[in-house]
Amino acid sequence: MAKLVETLRDQLPTDVFTDTEVTSLFQGSANARYGLVKRAIANKDIIQLRRGVYSFGKRHQREPLNLYELAQRIYSPSYVSLETALSSHGWIPEAAYTVTSVCARRSTEFETALGLFSYTRIPSFNFVGVDRVIQGRSVYLIATPMKALLDYVFVHRVDKMGARELAASLRIEEELLRSISRETLLQLMKSHRSKRVTRFSRLLIREMWL
Repeated sequence: MAKLVETLRDQLPTDVFTDTEVTSLFQGSANARYGLVKRAIANKDIIQLRRGVYSFGKRHQREPLNLYELAQRIYSPSYVSLETALSSHGWIPEAAYTVTSVCARRSTEFETALGLFSYTRIPSFNFVGVDRVIQGRSVYLIATPMKALLDYVFVHRVDKMGARELAASLRIEEELLRSISRETLLQLMKSHRSKRVTRFSRLLIREMWL
């Protein structure tokens, strides 16, 4: 096993890491550290996800890589939301093949060897209604189902659909919507500070008897 990978595995809690963590563990010049990383990539000991962000190669991974953790490390501040979160929570039946997140910075996407990661900026970005999940060695942030749905309403400019119509288009069971308390919905609505989200939330309360 390459010394770079051996040291990182000994010192880091997860299999995803950054240039900053490499710098903290390896003294010497930047060129020397770059040489170690470059050789490790060539030997497939590590995978470059984007500039400055890496994971161990498959044969060195201590557990399967968590795509939601990768999403956080590739571009932050962000949290998994929209179709990916809705699918993860079982609110929509379709598998989300792109990991979708919302972020505080400009919208972007990254195509990596491990999949496509998409990020959409929301001006009122905040962590109200976002859960911190620990899964094995991985830690990631993911929107609760209603937070993800309101993010979807904002991002996809849902201005003309009622709650029932949108639920039908996404194939969300009405019982799932009714399981959300009125207080929770109002808290999420206020945190969004969006006329579009406010309109939809009020329709949802009226149509679903929350």
